[in-house]
Amino acid sequence: MRLAAVFKPVITTLAASVMACGGGALAAQSGDRITSFVLSSGGLAQIERRVGVEDQPFVQLSVPLEQVDDVLKSLVVHDPGGHATSIVLDGEAPVQEAFSRLPFGPEALSSPAELAAALPGMRVRASSGGRTVQGRVLGVEPAREDEPGALLSVMTPENQVQALRLGADTVLELLDDSLQQRLQAALQASGQRQADTRRSLNIGLAGKGARDVTFSYVVAAPVWKSAYRLSTGEQDQARLQAWAVLENASGQDWDGVKVTLVSGVPVTLSQKLYQRYWHVRPELPVAVGAAEAPRADTSAMMEAADAVMPKAAAPALRSFAAGRAAPPAPAPEAPSMATEGQTDVRYELPRPITVAAGQTASVPFIDAQVQAERVSVFQADRGGLHPVAAVWLKNTTQGSLPPGILTVYDERGGHLGDAQLPAIPVGESRFLYFAEDGKVEVRAEQHPQERLSELSISQGVLRAQRLLRRESVYTIKGAPDAPRTVIIEQPRRQGWKLESDQLAGETVTHYRLRAEVPAQGTATVRAVASRQEQQTVALADTNEQTLAAWSANAADERSKNELRRLADLRRELSDAQRQEQMLEEQLGEAAENQARVRDNLAAVPPDSALGQRYLAALEKEEDHIGTLRERRQAAQQETASRRKALEGALAER
Repeated sequence: MRLAAVFKPVITTLAASVMACGGGALAAQSGDRITSFVLSSGGLAQIERRVGVEDQPFVQLSVPLEQVDDVLKSLVVHDPGGHATSIVLDGEAPVQEAFSRLPFGPEALSSPAELAAALPGMRVRASSGGRTVQGRVLGVEPAREDEPGALLSVMTPENQVQALRLGADTVLELLDDSLQQRLQAALQASGQRQADTRRSLNIGLAGKGARDVTFSYVVAAPVWKSAYRLSTGEQDQARLQAWAVLENASGQDWDGVKVTLVSGVPVTLSQKLYQRYWHVRPELPVAVGAAEAPRADTSAMMEAADAVMPKAAAPALRSFAAGRAAPPAPAPEAPSMATEGQTDVRYELPRPITVAAGQTASVPFIDAQVQAERVSVFQADRGGLHPVAAVWLKNTTQGSLPPGILTVYDERGGHLGDAQLPAIPVGESRFLYFAEDGKVEVRAEQHPQERLSELSISQGVLRAQRLLRRESVYTIKGAPDAPRTVIIEQPRRQGWKLESDQLAGETVTHYRLRAEVPAQGTATVRAVASRQEQQTVALADTNEQTLAAWSANAADERSKNELRRLADLRRELSDAQRQEQMLEEQLGEAAENQARVRDNLAAVPPDSALGQRYLAALEKEEDHIGTLRERRQAAQQETASRRKALEGALAER
């Protein structure tokens, strides 16, 4: 069977632009080469590519398909004669995108019969066995065992229903121009994607003249390994060699590439920016009937002056933009306009963009200088010995910063790590953690204390004010090569108040203590958390250990003596109670033993030798029980006496 179709050439504005990028515009592009390769032990590579351009609106970069997410995340363009305007590339699934504009899927292309069955109502012309029919498809009856070939039924322009048995010589022609073009695009996408493992990024440039444009991005790479050789010698000397084992998995040849090896523990994050995500909206049912009456507004509105809470002054921030910034591109001529709403922020792009269906674009919408400071943050509740390297970023732009993934570079353009940037309202600051600072050590010690104040005893009830104190001491060992600003985050505890000369601020969950640590130096940070507690206790129910502890922590000598006397009286009462309890247990054991002897005596003749023996034992046990009862009575009297003495001492208060 043959499948034929008629197509008309159609070129959209964006398609023409992309053709220009792939044709005449690329004629001025030359020398796409890797000039620098920075390999990190964190499994990342920072690649720098340089392309010579001259008066062209686009530069085309080819990257492996698996690197597209990382390139969209981290690409930085440095154009000495202009700036980047956009990144355009084919979508992640161009075949699926192409077929989404057709009334059938790829499975319908297996035969003319399958295709015709997927086109009910469409205009076609079909020929087979010397006959031709033309009209709108009504349906296709599958082939039967007695009738080979499917049966196509159409409605002709004369309103006649005609049928055609589709044989091996079938020719099916689509008469809808739009359908022809969409099918041709889908077939072309299917053919290209069979062996496609790369994507071409068309990067728009706004600039003039001949110049070298640098493109830098961070992608996943094999972790480089180190292998050491140590050769010992005389006089406590040795020769050490280190060899690096690395792989070129960039997809391009290295030809005179400058390679840098980086060892560290950066935070490395990935995000599928090339993948499409759809927000699932809940369906709102249609309301039928009367609505419930709203609640009446019976409260007066709070005045604005009463509603505003004072804010603590934020610590000073140093600019993080000092030094040679490698790279981000100059700000667009007309920056995006930020508009703050009650619950959102909107960024209006400065100029229209053209993106064909199925393609992906990346355009800048913020390019501003912000306040930021490099710090090392020690999180006391996280455990560990080393702080986390972070940027203390303050949003000094015109609008709230949306959440996203952040790639951090140093002032020389070197990759430091990745961070998760939360939503940051205008004027607020956040810590953005991107690596572990293994050169700084922080050791924490806790010293809890407790004492009683304003203690009083009345009618057998103790009322005390307890002062709880917990001193936290942080000893910081600085980095050997550079000073550090260390921020210690100590968790807040409900009802506790923290005092420290080095307190720099606080959040809902943590206090922040600040220390400046010189290179090769040390620093100590102290903070005292305290809490006042009211305590009321019935002393008659308090044991002697608790009374003794309170006497040791009492604030004045009189309270100490009173509590010590009460502790002694309570101890004497407890001793008497324990003696009484012991005698009760002994009486119980004697009664059980007496019952056992009585049972044995009843089982033997009373005048036998064994019976006489049991009788003597029974008399002895009876005497023992009588003695225990006398001692128990004395113990009960002693317990009553000790209780009366304790109650009398309590009544005096």
